[in-house]
Parts: sequence; structure tokens; C-alpha cells
Amino acid sequence: MLKKEQNQKYRETVKNTITFDPQVLKRYVNFMNNPDEETAIAQFGDGDKYFGCCTLMITMPGLPMFGHGQIEGFTEKYGMEYTKAYKDEQPNQYLVDRHWRDIFPLMKKRYVFSGVDNFLFYDLWEDGHVNENVFAYSNGCGNERAVVFYNNKYEQAHGWIKTSDPYAYKNGTGIEMKTRTIGEGLNLTNEDDRYCIFFEHRTKLWFIRKSKEIIEQGIFVMLNGFEYQVFMNIYEVKDTPDHRYKILCESLNGAGCEDIETAWQEILYADLYSSMDKYINTVLPKVCLLKDTKKLEAILQDSKKEILDFEKQSLKVLKTLEAENKTTKKKTSKK
Repeated sequence: MLKKEQNQKYRETVKNTITFDPQVLKRYVNFMNNPDEETAIAQFGDGDKYFGCCTLMITMPGLPMFGHGQIEGFTEKYGMEYTKAYKDEQPNQYLVDRHWRDIFPLMKKRYVFSGVDNFLFYDLWEDGHVNENVFAYSNGCGNERAVVFYNNKYEQAHGWIKTSDPYAYKNGTGIEMKTRTIGEGLNLTNEDDRYCIFFEHRTKLWFIRKSKEIIEQGIFVMLNGFEYQVFMNIYEVKDTPDHRYKILCESLNGAGCEDIETAWQEILYADLYSSMDKYINTVLPKVCLLKDTKKLEAILQDSKKEILDFEKQSLKVLKTLEAENKTTKKKTSKK
């Protein structure tokens, strides 16, 4: 189904399974090829479609199974009727390297994806209808949570996910159909001062969203053709007295960053960086090699504004750091 992009049929298979008994889903064996089929590279290629489907194989409940030569990109079929290889094939190094970078780290987190107790399957609502080409689900183990999105179509997809598809729940006296929101799936708190922080596996970027907005509105998803996203290391924080997470969330405005703390430092010290940039690019080139005292004094006088601004911002930062240092010492002494 994934090869032929019969995405609605595949999604219906998952939905039918979880409405019958979600426990069945974790007994599935997930594979992209077997001895009776063409090789994985013949069916899926070696680009984004292959790695999107491979990501589903790794992150869906059940047991992932790689075919012989799949990681190396071998094109020769295999099976019990073959006693030896007839092709002298060399591994596709690009394919091997990308498995190491994109797939194998997810395999180390299989405990997050393999079970079904926290598995929720979502519809992506795009302009009033469900986009059947997008696979969206969340899962978790213990306090760890993960969210996976994949668009198994060449066309771009965008929309919102919020409420899961129904799944069978045994309540002790029988079976009832239940649904949960993405906010419930991620164990978020519906308070104004809570923020959700998460890490996207493929791009290696961190994102921040207001928990209350995820609970009330859901998550907006935008995916190019055959693009996949795996959000992990999800945790919730309470905003600080200086409102750093509120400011950070508003400043990033949905964009990712390489490091949350670094992004905050860039916002906190934006004025210092700006004045430093002006000082370095405006003042220093004029004076560093100048030996004429009168010319030097004239240049410094003309650049007085930049110099004073740099000094002002530097002192401001030093006072901030001193205040933080005193607060840290007080907390440490209390402990």
C-alpha cells in the first residue's frame, strides 16, 4: 500500500485494528520487503520516500524487520531457493550513511514506539477534509513521548491534528470506544504559564509551543512531498519570573533553533550583540592601525556614540549576570 501510495487503505487498516483491539497492533511485523517481493530499493528507491516509509516501519508499534541487503541497497532478490549471490554488489554508501544518521538512532528508542498503551492515531484536517496521505501518531513509554508525521505523497500537505481516532478500551466490564487529544497524549498542563519543548530528530532543531494552545487548538503540520518529522525529548516547563519562555516562544514564532538556552541568550543579549557589532565594524577598523594621535582622538570623538552604547550594554549584562549569580548562591546555600 505504501509503495503504491494507497494511503487511505493503509490508514484504514490501522484504524480497524485499534477499534478492534489495539494490542493486536504491537504484534505486527513491519517490513518493506521479503523473499517473495522485489527488493526495498526497487520498490521505494533510495530517497525521501524510502526513508519516510522506513521511519514508519521503525516508529509504528510492532516489530521492525529489515530485509537482506536492504540497508546496503542491494538489488538482487534473496530467498531459500538461492544458495549464493549472483551479483557482485557493493553497498550504497549514501544509503548506509543515512541509515546511521536518520534511522538507527530511532531504533535505540524502540521502547518509546513499540507499545500501544499510549499510541494515538490522528487525522490531519486540511481545508475542511481529512488528508489521507499523512500519517500522524503519538506514542510513549513512562514519561517519554514522541510524535511522528509522514506525508506519503509528492504533493505538499498542511493542516491541523487535535483529536485521535477512536480506539477500543477495556474498562473492566466491557469495551468502549475512546479518543484523546494530542494535549492528553503528551501529558500537557492547561495553564497559561506552561510551555512544551520538543526536539525534531531529522533537522536536529528544538521547538517551543504554548501548552494551552496545543491543548485547545492542536498542532499545525506542514510537510513537503515524502517529508517526515519525528519529535522527541518532549517536556513541559513552567515560565520563569522574567518570562523567558513566553518571550522565546513569541520570538521564534514557530521556527526551530539549535539550542533553547542559546536562543534565549541571543534574545537576552541582543542589544549587546548589536552594539558590539557596530563597535567592531565601525570603530576598530579605523583606529587599530592608526598612529596619528590627533586623528585618533578625532575618530574616537566621532565614534563616541558607538563606544558609549557598547559600554552601556556591557555594564547592563554584567549587572544581570551578577544578579543571577547572587540568586544561584542563595538557592545553593538553602540546599
